[in-house]
Amino acid sequence: MTRKTSIITIMISLGLLSILPLQTWAHNGSRDELGGHFRRADCVYLLHEPTELAKTATNKSELITLIKKHNSNSCASGITESKLDLEGYTFEANSAVASKTTSTNIPLEVGKTYDATLEKCIDGDTATFSINGSSYKTRFLYIDTPESTNQQEPYGKEASDYSCSLLQNGQITIETDGPSLFDKYDRLLAWVFVDGKLHQEEITRVGLVEDFYDYGTYKYETRIEAAMLEAKANGLGLYAVNKEKENIQEDTSKEVVAPTISEKNAASSKENLEQAQPIGREQNSGSTGIGVFALVTVFLFFMFPRFSRKSGIEPLLIHKMWTKNLWVNALLLFPLYTALFFLILVILIVEVIRFIKIKK
Repeated sequence: MTRKTSIITIMISLGLLSILPLQTWAHNGSRDELGGHFRRADCVYLLHEPTELAKTATNKSELITLIKKHNSNSCASGITESKLDLEGYTFEANSAVASKTTSTNIPLEVGKTYDATLEKCIDGDTATFSINGSSYKTRFLYIDTPESTNQQEPYGKEASDYSCSLLQNGQITIETDGPSLFDKYDRLLAWVFVDGKLHQEEITRVGLVEDFYDYGTYKYETRIEAAMLEAKANGLGLYAVNKEKENIQEDTSKEVVAPTISEKNAASSKENLEQAQPIGREQNSGSTGIGVFALVTVFLFFMFPRFSRKSGIEPLLIHKMWTKNLWVNALLLFPLYTALFFLILVILIVEVIRFIKIKK
């Protein structure tokens, strides 16, 4: 090989070496968040492996917007649809998903009513509903039923079966209420109506609610509490045991106080005696009045000489006490006779009145 030929070969090699690094830099394999990159030679965007972010675009225009946002290459500012190389990727496969994503962005508001469709029944106080195209795990407001998922509590299965049966066989409407739309577990808080009936009230009335939770003031609290009192009074569900205890206590108390036959006879005799006593008292009172009346009559008979002398009978009391001493008669016997007369007269009048009342 001549010297001239060697120089030409070296120059060609150097030229190739100067070109290769440029091509390597233009296609160095570094991809952005969309799964593509720009080709330096002509600023064409090559979408090698679309990521989930890239799949959210439903057309080239939306993809260009994402490229400008997530790629810092200087070519991004002047990108057009003609400079997009999708390498076989199409947007049709992602159109259904994009349409669903758009519909689920409709927000709910507190104090509003929405039609809902049951997606999954979880337990007595929790279910998943589809509302406005979105899926919401929903916690039924204000009630707390026994557990049937993580642990099995008494009447937990009954509460779950009751809710599921009711929700699967009726038109569902939910009403948001309270100070917040979601709880700390991101569950929607709502009143649930099935065919116009408040589900929380119905499940409480049959005794399948064990407690209330109160994180605010809710619209239908009074109705739920009234249903709870009704369930307890009727001894339903969880409260059947309490009702049985009350019945046992009532039966026991009745057995303790139930009188024997001898006690009944004794009570009957006592009652008859008590009923008879007033009659005896009245009879005794009547007899006493008649006796006093007779004694007073006899006493007065002897105090009035006119009445007694006509019959030829001396007034013994006056005869015995009367003296010929005028002062003794005037100062002692006359006042004494007069006092006795009026005292006996008053007693006589009282006894006559009493006698008449007793006879009536």
